[in-house]
Amino acid sequence: MSAAAASGFGEANTRKDGLRVSLSLAIAAGVLGSVLIAVWTTLADRPRRIAHRVVASVGWLWAACVIGLTFGTRSGGGQAVNLALLDLGNPADLVDFLLNTAMFAPGGILLAVLRTGLWQAGAFVFLGSLAIEVTQYLTASGRTADLNDLLSNTVGGMAGYVCAAAVGKVTHEIGRRHRYAHEVERLSRL
Repeated sequence: MSAAAASGFGEANTRKDGLRVSLSLAIAAGVLGSVLIAVWTTLADRPRRIAHRVVASVGWLWAACVIGLTFGTRSGGGQAVNLALLDLGNPADLVDFLLNTAMFAPGGILLAVLRTGLWQAGAFVFLGSLAIEVTQYLTASGRTADLNDLLSNTVGGMAGYVCAAAVGKVTHEIGRRHRYAHEVERLSRL
């Protein structure tokens, strides 16, 4: 094996090890934070709705994993900023766009569960993604602050929000009709 090939092999292993360590730390921080949030909110009895306590715990875990994935890998081929729009002819760009979209969908779902308004959810997802991209640029973490990441993260968060809000609306309507039918039946027996 040549020295260049061995160097490339060693660099690939170092990147994989760095990702494993970063993800392990992120997951550990996420799980520990989720448990602490669950215990603290239960002891404080705040918020009163258990669903909001669960969302807070799951949201912390999701955010920790996003941060671990974001800063645990290198990307961009040495560029600090990429302002070029998505190249639809490049399969790697499409895969990256879809993975970023999928990674932010749970954030949108959590915002819908909290009954955040559409525009508020959009602003929150956009600004959260913008914060990640600016942090990548300012910290010189080896990651590229990418316009496409900002777009895909926002699309993913909003797709998750819209899907969860639609499911919530349908289940609410089904429950309302069921309660109405039950009340009509009860009153007809009188």
